[in-house]
Amino acid sequence: MPAQPPRLFPRPRELSLRTGSLAAPAAPHPTGRFLAGLPATIVAAQAALAAPAEGACRIEQAAGLEPEGYRLEISTEGLRLQARDAAGLLYGAQTLRQIHAQHPDALPCLLVSDAPDLPVRGFMLDISRCKVPTQAELLDLVRALAQLRVNQLQLYVEHTFAFPGHADAWADASPLTPAEVRALDDACAAVGIELVPNLNTFGHMERWLRHPRYRALAECPEGWIHPLTGQFKEFPGTLKPDDASLAFVAELLDAYLPCFRSRQVNLGGDEPWELGQGHSKAAVAARGKHRVYLDHLRRICALASGRGRTPQFWGDILLEDLALAQDAPVDATPVVWGYDAGHPFAAQCGRLQELGRAYLVAPGTSAWQSFTGRLDNALANQREAVAAAARHRAQGVLVTTWGDNGSHQPWPTAWLPMAAGLAQAWCGAANQQTDDAAACGILGGLDAKDGGAVAAALAHLGRLDGQIAKANRNKSLTWDFLTAAPEALAGFVAGVDAKELAASLAYLEESARLVAAIKDDRVREELAVGLELARAGLGRATGRPLAPTAAAELRSRYEQAWLKRARRGGLAESAAGLRLG
Repeated sequence: MPAQPPRLFPRPRELSLRTGSLAAPAAPHPTGRFLAGLPATIVAAQAALAAPAEGACRIEQAAGLEPEGYRLEISTEGLRLQARDAAGLLYGAQTLRQIHAQHPDALPCLLVSDAPDLPVRGFMLDISRCKVPTQAELLDLVRALAQLRVNQLQLYVEHTFAFPGHADAWADASPLTPAEVRALDDACAAVGIELVPNLNTFGHMERWLRHPRYRALAECPEGWIHPLTGQFKEFPGTLKPDDASLAFVAELLDAYLPCFRSRQVNLGGDEPWELGQGHSKAAVAARGKHRVYLDHLRRICALASGRGRTPQFWGDILLEDLALAQDAPVDATPVVWGYDAGHPFAAQCGRLQELGRAYLVAPGTSAWQSFTGRLDNALANQREAVAAAARHRAQGVLVTTWGDNGSHQPWPTAWLPMAAGLAQAWCGAANQQTDDAAACGILGGLDAKDGGAVAAALAHLGRLDGQIAKANRNKSLTWDFLTAAPEALAGFVAGVDAKELAASLAYLEESARLVAAIKDDRVREELAVGLELARAGLGRATGRPLAPTAAAELRSRYEQAWLKRARRGGLAESAAGLRLG
């Protein structure tokens, strides 16, 4: 029977097995000593590449390989690990460690040739919608991302950094401190990840503008009408495009940017919903919303450029009219985002490619505004985004996971789409089918068996939405059922058949069996709580809300699960959004 190839994740571009094996006794045997000494940091990798290449097992610098690529050859006589740069050597060492873990006594003879499809393979985590992870959790995330070949990390910030002199905005948010950001930046740099500062500077400023001290900076200080829903919003969310707002943003940047090595900054700029309703009404009437937006965006980008940073910005307003794409700031990097299957990535990316622009593509994990995830949408979104990025020569991808309206989702519900998108960004052809068990093992720090159990539970939970034909964009109906105000609930239930609700409850019974098989206490409880929240939403939709005692117990479990990974700030607000009674 032919030997089976080792199980590697992310899968490499090329792997060919050969006959025979290389004995790998523990140190002081030379092979065992070599394996034990494989570099685990950029500094160690640089030193290894600079050292003389000696012995049967050796590391060699190979200028002809692609950036971040490596070549691993194992024969019966020894092994050679070649790389052009330190990042490639780290990735090759990861692959060799995976092989050794599966074959601890003798390494199979083989040849691996590997390199990334996309230069940038990034991940963005929302830490502003109530949930700010603990420092230990963020450091563990860096560990996992390094194994997934991520080389850029962004933490989406609105107010959750301890800006000096602005405690009224962040006092209840358990924000990151400057010392914590610097420590996180060090941890990222050690493993070849660029921690790019991410700070919204135009729209999504409600966490600031709700306070009287900042209200004068708002486009609509007395409230506004949402253009999509027609709802009146009491608290403003968009800074007015003027000098005072620019001075405020400059002050925030001067406090935030020195915490980072990166010479980039994501300035946000997405969804300035009320632009043209207040301060800029006359300007928008005269010149159009897009021109007013672009003029102010240029001024914000100039703040970053003047501080030696290349700005990034969300490209939604820019790409509402593809003819205007040519007018975006030429020294800035637009980030093309879209979170639904079927998003027009090809048209948007094609236009930016025509203009010769450097840009990123941002799909999403579809985990937010859900208790169980929306897996099929997320996986399709990843495939389409990464394929468009590769076809239209984007710099890379930035896989995003958001926390809209309370970050109610269990963290593991992001794992399968997150790993799929990042693995495809490394090598799309080899990773169309993700090794879900390996992905969960990496992201959860789990052994192979429990990684498989978590993957099975997530795959089942993530398809709960399919039991009901009706669907709402960007969220799960079970989340709507539990979070909707009493007067709005009937609208969400309308069009849902009683048989569909019963089928969903029955589906959750099988999910519960899969969740119960997980050995890791934290992951099992997180997913169990998410499952029970979905069940409670279905019960509320059928007119059977939880009894007070059961509601109090579930709320307590939700809070305890939250505090296993995240800080207390924002927890009360998040829990208040769950209408468990």
